[in-house]
Amino acid sequence: MSQLTITLDDNLLQAAQEYARQHGQKLDALVARLLADTVRPTASEPQQTETIEERLAMVRQLSGSVKLPADFDYRVVVAEELAKKYGI
Repeated sequence: MSQLTITLDDNLLQAAQEYARQHGQKLDALVARLLADTVRPTASEPQQTETIEERLAMVRQLSGSVKLPADFDYRVVVAEELAKKYGI
């Protein structure tokens, strides 16, 4: 694997390191994934897709990240937001 040296603003570097730490990743892996997601594969390279297991792992990681009251009814919130949006 090749190495790359980049120069970043100190604040950006600190924020990126914190983001990676909060998401349980190494900064270099995060940057590599970002670049891989950004660069489109050429016609000669097959497009790599995430496996179902990888997607399930992401969903499981997100599960429970938002705490809602026991009596929360999303339908009420949706109705209120639609009423605001359309002036009903």
